[in-house]
Amino acid sequence: MSSEVSGWSRLYLWRSTILRVIGALMALFSLAFLFPAGYAFILNEDPYLFLMPIVLFLPAGVLLFLISGPTKNFRTVNGIILIALVWATMFAEASAPYFLVGMQPIDAIFESVSGITTTGSSTIDDVYLYPASLVVWRSITQWLGGIAVVIIFIYILPMFGMGRTFFSNELEGSGSSQYSVKLRNAARSFILVYVGFTVVNFILLLICQAEMEDALCLAFTTVSTGGLIVSNTSLMDMNIWVQIVTMIFMFIGGVNFYLHFKAVYGKNPGEYTRNHEFKMLLIWFLILSVVVFVLADYQKFMTTGLDLEVLLTDYKNALFTAISLGTTTGSAVYDYTQYPVSVMVILIVVMLIGASAGSTSGGIKFTRMRLVLGFFNNSLKSVLHPNGVYSVKVDGETIADSRVLSAVSITLLYLLTTFASMIFLLSQGLSWQDSIGLAAGTISNTGVGFGDYGPVSSFSSLSPTVKIFLMFMMWVGRLEITMALVFFTKTFWHDVRYSVRSNRNTPKDLKDEED
Repeated sequence: MSSEVSGWSRLYLWRSTILRVIGALMALFSLAFLFPAGYAFILNEDPYLFLMPIVLFLPAGVLLFLISGPTKNFRTVNGIILIALVWATMFAEASAPYFLVGMQPIDAIFESVSGITTTGSSTIDDVYLYPASLVVWRSITQWLGGIAVVIIFIYILPMFGMGRTFFSNELEGSGSSQYSVKLRNAARSFILVYVGFTVVNFILLLICQAEMEDALCLAFTTVSTGGLIVSNTSLMDMNIWVQIVTMIFMFIGGVNFYLHFKAVYGKNPGEYTRNHEFKMLLIWFLILSVVVFVLADYQKFMTTGLDLEVLLTDYKNALFTAISLGTTTGSAVYDYTQYPVSVMVILIVVMLIGASAGSTSGGIKFTRMRLVLGFFNNSLKSVLHPNGVYSVKVDGETIADSRVLSAVSITLLYLLTTFASMIFLLSQGLSWQDSIGLAAGTISNTGVGFGDYGPVSSFSSLSPTVKIFLMFMMWVGRLEITMALVFFTKTFWHDVRYSVRSNRNTPKDLKDEED
């Protein structure tokens, strides 16, 4: 075995775990182009858009993997850089078909970033002007983005002795504190659950008489809480059964995947009914839907009277909107920009909160909000009883102070970043309604805004500067904000310089490894 390792080490031109992981990712990600290429063959479309990226990225990725050796001293700062470059690599690779079809560079990258981050914004005014296989690829990128955390952080990274530390933010949530399964084994299980939900969603959509292409794209974008499908009007023109199935699977996508792992892969569906956060999330969406429904329809029913059919339709629209924006999916069965301003304010808050940690949704996360509320509740208690000692408890479990402070800091960073983004967008000439909608929609990875950028609008009219800024915000939101903002600290770059100096490759390093 040692001689085999020694033989491989002679191929290393440099030692860089980062380049080695990026190479593996490039090769694996390029295989995803096979699906839209096959779909293009079936539709008699040109598969060149997807075969060319395979030719470019597959051999390049394999070569980079083979000639890069593991870093001898892999530090936290290296891990942060790696995670950022992993997303950047997927952005670049996924944008290739958009470039090849003739999109402007900014728009091509925008579509890629929006898809991989499962944001769901788009610069395409009319999807029917583009090859159907390309629009399917747009949906696939969202599915890949949703599963990326599982594949990258608990399957690829453990190959290099990493994984749990960087996956902890995504896994954090109700019922995950006792997580003790081996990461690589768990990765396969999580992937199977994710794929299983996608397949079941697809089959149910076909049963509900959805068109094959619509069912395919909806299946890719619902559990992943992405929201982009082959339609200019989202789900507005689809039948009510398709809308109901989509509501169910949006909610599934917003639930902690560790809970799905225990209930589905562990063949113990009772975990759902025993999980307090699952029930709270369900109640949260039901209450929101009632509030939205009452505020949106009160004036209508006061003037026109009650009509049961209209009543049920309007409530279905309110429930769909609450779940869609609450899980940061961004799909729509009704143009919610027609709702009153009071509803718009509520929906912005819902977008920023998001659903459960450990899910494919974006936002602050429902789990963290529970910790923040517990923290403020204890603060109020300490005013009345200053000598008392209080701890935050969730579902009977005492939460460590470090975890509570992390939740509070992330929440404050989300709010401050959203406010700063709104100020920047206002400075670019956008209205306050457009600015707050775009700021909240991108930082939460929901993908839709308000005003002129609602669920039936594209972002094509935005300036290149604004598009670049929104792409940055999507990336910040997907990186759980703190990991993205750390790049702007002096300490981070000091650690980078130290890491580069300490890990600089020399012939002696390679000789020592072979010995």
